[in-house]
Amino acid sequence: MPYCLSIAFKTFMFFNLLMMIFKSELLYLFISIFFIASGYAQEPGFSKKEWIAKHASEIKSIISETIDFSDLEPLRDILKDTRIVLLGEQSHGESSAFSAKVRLVKFLHAELGFEVLALESGMYDCAKIAHQMKSGSSLIKEKENSIFYMYSNSKEVKHLFNYIDAHADTKNPLLFTGMDSQHTGQKSQDFMIDDLAAFLNLHHSKLQLKENWKLFKKLTLEIFKMKREVRKEDKLSFYTTLKDIRKELTILPSEKTELFRNPQFWLQIIASIESQAKRYWGDVQDMDRDRQMAVNMSWLVNNSFRGKKIIIWAHNFHIAKKVGDIKPMGYFLKNEFKERMYTMGFTGYNGNYLDFISGKTIEVKKPSKQSFEYMINTTGIENCIIDFKQLPEDHWLQREQKGRLANFGSFTGVLPNVFDGMFYIKTTTPSEQNK
Repeated sequence: MPYCLSIAFKTFMFFNLLMMIFKSELLYLFISIFFIASGYAQEPGFSKKEWIAKHASEIKSIISETIDFSDLEPLRDILKDTRIVLLGEQSHGESSAFSAKVRLVKFLHAELGFEVLALESGMYDCAKIAHQMKSGSSLIKEKENSIFYMYSNSKEVKHLFNYIDAHADTKNPLLFTGMDSQHTGQKSQDFMIDDLAAFLNLHHSKLQLKENWKLFKKLTLEIFKMKREVRKEDKLSFYTTLKDIRKELTILPSEKTELFRNPQFWLQIIASIESQAKRYWGDVQDMDRDRQMAVNMSWLVNNSFRGKKIIIWAHNFHIAKKVGDIKPMGYFLKNEFKERMYTMGFTGYNGNYLDFISGKTIEVKKPSKQSFEYMINTTGIENCIIDFKQLPEDHWLQREQKGRLANFGSFTGVLPNVFDGMFYIKTTTPSEQNK
């Protein structure tokens, strides 16, 4: 090859090599930018699986009777400035979640100073139960047909009722209440309207003498029995009576020593009856239940249990801070109590749960490979708590993920926007119900 051609060839090869290096640098830069933008480079060298394995607090036992709380100690720091803790569940029918929650309640009460348990059950029913307990009765007795039946009949939750009864006469009782605006319990059916009438009579009310009082009582009892049919003229009479009751209650002085003599308590009950009636009769959307639940809970926090630390036990959906454009109870409470509140959702990978409507055992199908639950399962961890509150804004969990919200169905959302943390139980077991 002539010398000049040799030089030209070598020059060409040199520039080719430079271009290859340049292109590879650009490719590397592009890949790096892509992964950073995708949230995979939150902690250099850590995959999602590795991040979960590093940051999950492994739970050694979900058996409610386990009294060694050492595995729950990370909650001491997570909840150090928290006044209200909300504990969720996927379906109302999980033995595994119920048992884990009972153990959590015991830890929160015994170790972190929480003083009140608020159950997803009728506000009046639970107030009546608490009133009877003060008079010497027990929760295990008074709960029958008055607390939501999936809790009342649960063999797992029975351990919680026994725990509350065992501490009732101690220096450190766990007080009992409920916040649900939907009343279906036997105590509501048997006593509520008569208790309301007795309170009104103390203040010389004449409402019971009016012709529409009997109709008001009749329709209220039908609502409590979940009947949804009503005549238009009867509905108007019902709403008029509610308005008259509210007018009388509003002008009465507040009595803070005894709940059933406090007009503000009865105003909450009247608002709950109105919400339940309007939902059943199609005058408001069903989500109004959550709005009124939040109003009830806020009143209890700021009045009956002012200054006390409170545990709320309810379904994942109710405790969620937000679900898309839907505003559950947790949305309103979070707006009020902000960083003083912590909401913990519950989820799982496989197993079975008891459907509270049909009574059938439902299989929990394995989640998709893109789901949060699948990622946890790849770590080999059986049960754990993962805290979302300290995540940086660019963390991969701050982007939409597939996960589970209710009945172990698929859900897509930004998990830290829904819950402050998640309790993962790999294998769900169905609740055992007393017949």
